[in-house]
Amino acid sequence: MAKNSSILVSVIIVNYNGEQFLEKCLGSVFRQTKIPYEVIVVDSGSSDNSLEILNSKFKNKKWLKIIAFPENIGPAAGRNIGARESNGRYLAFLDYDTEVGHDWLSKPITYLEKHPDIGVGQLKILKMGSENIYDCAGEKLTEFGFLSERARSTKDTGQFDQVEDIFSGKTAAMVVKKEVFEKIGGFDQDIFMYWEEPDFCWRVWKSGYRVVFLPMGKIWHAYGTKNKKVSQTHSLWITHQGCRNQLITIIKNATGFNLFKMLLAVITTWWILLISFLIKFDLKRAKAVIDAFIWLASHPKTLIRKRNQLKKKLGVQFYQDSNWLSKVVIKRSIKWYLGKGYSYLFGKKF
Repeated sequence: MAKNSSILVSVIIVNYNGEQFLEKCLGSVFRQTKIPYEVIVVDSGSSDNSLEILNSKFKNKKWLKIIAFPENIGPAAGRNIGARESNGRYLAFLDYDTEVGHDWLSKPITYLEKHPDIGVGQLKILKMGSENIYDCAGEKLTEFGFLSERARSTKDTGQFDQVEDIFSGKTAAMVVKKEVFEKIGGFDQDIFMYWEEPDFCWRVWKSGYRVVFLPMGKIWHAYGTKNKKVSQTHSLWITHQGCRNQLITIIKNATGFNLFKMLLAVITTWWILLISFLIKFDLKRAKAVIDAFIWLASHPKTLIRKRNQLKKKLGVQFYQDSNWLSKVVIKRSIKWYLGKGYSYLFGKKF
């Protein structure tokens, strides 16, 4: 696909064994006709029939580019590669297990065009199989370094139908200005998956741009629903990556007393969870946490390098978090933290 300056939006989808969802996902994307766009699918070593579906069902789509890798390179790396190959001024990231609503792009893009201070827009994400149950309306950051979802599994009654500053969101449906993406260096590929979006959005904020929730763009997401259950192996991987990458993100981005406070709180929490896993004889999950701490302890130079590179890139802006943190930090009660811990340990909703 040749370079085309008329393209406004590049839709980037990283696929990994998504044959169950790909056809419907792309079919819904190609129904959008109001703005000039292209679609870039980065296949990350799929072992199913994903590539066959792409090449047979969508071979006549002029503005579709397929980039295939023999191994799973991860979502962060896949998005970076898609962005490098893109023509658009905006990057619209989608997960392969999504379906987009009618006119999901034009209104968010129009809003972003009018607001040069916004770098990232999180679209409204609803659960696949429902008309009005939220999967995500963005996330706030607690004062102790944890993510607080604004709307997960709540009914959409219009309560979030206004543009609002958020700390982070999901690349299941996220629009990023390409100039901002390039300025901050894209996603951190060492954060293979989980916490790559908070790290990305933290750097967007630190660079002087806002991250906002844009309710006028609507999509449906299958992850975590009956349409897409999470296996035990993947659940253990989530635990490992969650522990490791949360701490990488804080070490890399937090400053001053917030750095000390967040590290202390997060490390303490993961050690409490580790002890709880051992008491429950959930040895595989305990090992996932231990392996995360071993990785962190054995890579101090990597962590210091990441922080120093960001400091060099941003200069004094690196330390000016107080200019924006108050907009996206939320205070949570002890009851909230205990409830989240109980939910994590026993798989109960909170």
